[in-house]
Amino acid sequence: MKSSDCTILVTSCMAYQDVLINFEYFFRKFWRDCPFPIILNIDDKIETDFPYDQIVVSPHKENLIRMRDVKIESPYVIMMQDDHFLFDHVDTGKILQCIEYARKYNCGNLRLMQDPIATDTFSDSENLLEYKPGKAYRISARGGLWKTDYFKIFVDSFDDLWQMERHGQKLSCQYEEKVLCTKFRVLPIMDAVHKGCYEDFAAFLLDANAITPTRAVMSSRQKAIEYIKGAIIDWNPELITGIQTKLNLGYKPKYK
Repeated sequence: MKSSDCTILVTSCMAYQDVLINFEYFFRKFWRDCPFPIILNIDDKIETDFPYDQIVVSPHKENLIRMRDVKIESPYVIMMQDDHFLFDHVDTGKILQCIEYARKYNCGNLRLMQDPIATDTFSDSENLLEYKPGKAYRISARGGLWKTDYFKIFVDSFDDLWQMERHGQKLSCQYEEKVLCTKFRVLPIMDAVHKGCYEDFAAFLLDANAITPTRAVMSSRQKAIEYIKGAIIDWNPELITGIQTKLNLGYKPKYK
């Protein structure tokens, strides 16, 4: 019987169907005992043998607008993008423990990994850190356990995940829910694709599983540019992301 505590919401689009196929492969491999219903939200009808409990087709290019058509009945939801590949076995017991932490501390979002790095300790004994108001990327699309009602606020307020990450920090300050993260990676995911190309680690993971990449791997030049951008942001994350948001600079969504 599926657990009613949480839902896994997978967001994808037909332009990333090849990536979604690999996402499904690694999900099957590394989370065989997933107790939660899994919903796929995608922009067109798709043929798949993955055991989704529901496929919600929403013909919108923006991923958050698509998600408005999804009805989530559980109190918590883990949103995963199609290029968030699992790379190690998921400990379901740790996920269930995080749901209890989210209830205990009224978390709107409990990130199941440090992304970005968190420096404020919330509970040392429980290995929990906090993203306080004003922290850059306090609201992130990566590896999060969300209180469903809190998640819906951001789904209804923004058109896509890129916009949510840039502007969600300010919106989150209007609500009392805490935003925490686990000190160690409870949901072992990696960002597999960047600007349409596979990251090196994703290419290594595919190779180790005898899967041929269907798209290019990032070039040395592309990686160098991204490392430089990362170094600039690390220098002063709040200042740099504030400038990027004000001037609408930086990464654009997949459909741009």
